Amino acid sequence: MGEKIRDVGEFEVKGIRFTIELNESENPEPDIHIQNEDFRLAMPQSVFFEAGANILLARKQLRIIKGLDIS
Repeated sequence: MGEKIRDVGEFEVKGIRFTIELNESENPEPDIHIQNEDFRLAMPQSVFFEAGANILLARKQLRIIKGLDIS
């Protein structure tokens, strides 16, 4: 595992707080760690961006299906 570069942000799911960190990696691209005191998920930065894009797309599609999208 590489050294922490910086904190990217925080979020909460059902009352459980998570921190998102940017970390150095042995690979060419940095790693993203989503973690708290009990859990850590590490992934390459490109996988994090792809997952984030898919979550945003799923949210938009759900809002369209429910008739909540006004754009």
